[in-house]
Amino acid sequence: MYSTGTMLRQSAALAADIERLTGPVAASAGAALVAVPGASLREVVLVGSGDSHHAGLAAQLAFERLAGIPCTALSTQQFLDYGMLGPARQDPATLVVAVSASGSSPRLVTAAQRARARGLPTLAVTGREGSTLGSAATAEVVAALGLTERSPGIRTYQASLLALLLLAVRLGGARHALPGSGPAPGEDGLVAEVTATADAVRDTVRAADAPCRELAERLTETGRPWAPLVIAGTGPARGTALYAAAKVVEAAGLSAYAQDTEEYWHIERFADPADAPLVVLAPPGPGHARAVELAATASGRGRRVVAVAGRDDTELTHTAWHTVPLAGTAREEWSPLVGHVFAGLLGARLAERLGRTPFSGGAPR
Repeated sequence: MYSTGTMLRQSAALAADIERLTGPVAASAGAALVAVPGASLREVVLVGSGDSHHAGLAAQLAFERLAGIPCTALSTQQFLDYGMLGPARQDPATLVVAVSASGSSPRLVTAAQRARARGLPTLAVTGREGSTLGSAATAEVVAALGLTERSPGIRTYQASLLALLLLAVRLGGARHALPGSGPAPGEDGLVAEVTATADAVRDTVRAADAPCRELAERLTETGRPWAPLVIAGTGPARGTALYAAAKVVEAAGLSAYAQDTEEYWHIERFADPADAPLVVLAPPGPGHARAVELAATASGRGRRVVAVAGRDDTELTHTAWHTVPLAGTAREEWSPLVGHVFAGLLGARLAERLGRTPFSGGAPR
């Protein structure tokens, strides 16, 4: 049975999962790439649905910076209907990476089969070795958690994201594209950085839970919860924003959606009520300055801005109505591993506050 307690336990297990999975998943990614022409690839397309698609969006930057290759994240149906249009997508130099924690999504299996039928190298990223999806692909990268409690995707999301980031590292090594180093030392150092994010994740779980509980109380203090809840982010934080909105919907049955930081300014800033909350995700990186500007301007116009940012990010937090602190990472590419932590906590605390059960469609327990 689904419960908010399970969500909280899964959040508490995230750091240990990184420590346990990073080495085996990095090895699995390296082995899988033996089956594809890594050095000659010209494009990577990440395909998945729901959390798997969100993980792809969060990992795009890692492929572009670390593997030195253009990367696009498409939803499963978008890939099936439109993803292989044009000569670039019918070229054996395009790597298709199909992502599914269960490894059994029928539409995604079809996508992998169609890609292979067109001669495209195809990798599956799954949570189960020997899955249907793994069999449909050229090779598979496995991030196996073992038996887990039923829950909105928290540990499974992180495992898929972790696998994609490590695949980007291994692909960068195969292409001799890693920034500032040769393939072997660079790969080892980057894998070590990923392992080290476990400390930041553990720190964030501890630091963010009470602020998420307080935020849930503030969002529901009138007796009628604020909805829809808008979560804004750009770059890798765009994937995190979509994931966070999904956890609020799945856990608490509240309407929530993600928007790009700049697109929010062009559209949703005109929406009523004028004091509706706006959650701003602002990890360090090129998108940070615009996030700070948006938060300050939105706050000045009366919006209740929730800053999800580094605890020392006073540029953002001093104008915020509420703050959820995050620990830092060695580079922006790893920031989604920490950035997503608040989502499960907030979803669970909202559901507790409203007396709801995950996936109940907003009905009380």
